[in-house]
Amino acid sequence: MSQLVALGFDGLETADRVLSKLREMGTQHLIDLEDAVVVQRDAGGRVQLKQAVNMTGVGAGTGGLSGMFWGTLVGLLFLYPLAGMAVGGLAGAGAGALAGSLID
Repeated sequence: MSQLVALGFDGLETADRVLSKLREMGTQHLIDLEDAVVVQRDAGGRVQLKQAVNMTGVGAGTGGLSGMFWGTLVGLLFLYPLAGMAVGGLAGAGAGALAGSLID
């Protein structure tokens, strides 16, 4: 079951310390942290996000691997598996990065 927890802190340093402690607890398997974000609003009112998980990078990696797989299979049909793997990997990485940025 997923839960959304929002915490407020007086300073950015405290929020960064809590985020690093949560990451440490996640590596020790004490908690299951899917994603964490530190939100900061500057004096001009602009909001800045510091995310624990870069969804664009994750999407590019996953899309690249699946694109290489499918590109190799399609390339085998046309007797060019290496070219299919390269083209499929590039197309999959691009599509995965785009999907990751849209999900984010």
